[in-house]
Amino acid sequence: MNENVKKFLEEAEKNEELKAKLAALTDKETAAEKAAAIAKEYGFDLKPEDFQPKGDVDLSDEELTRVAGGGVCYILGRGNSSSGNCVCPVVGNG
Repeated sequence: MNENVKKFLEEAEKNEELKAKLAALTDKETAAEKAAAIAKEYGFDLKPEDFQPKGDVDLSDEELTRVAGGGVCYILGRGNSSSGNCVCPVVGNG
């Protein structure tokens, strides 16, 4: 994963407002573009391509623990939870 994306998602983990904005991205077709725009609002220079999965995604044990029991965020290209909340390996429950 792009180092800037990791930093952005770490910021989202600490910032409830940012986390809520990411959780609201429910349209798989526009999520990456909107996530890049949100990133820019928070001072991160990211492009929609930065939020696209790069082939097979291997998760660490910690990341697997975080996503167990729910769907995951569209911005990482892995679906969406039935509750509409974002559950990202880095961000956690939204």
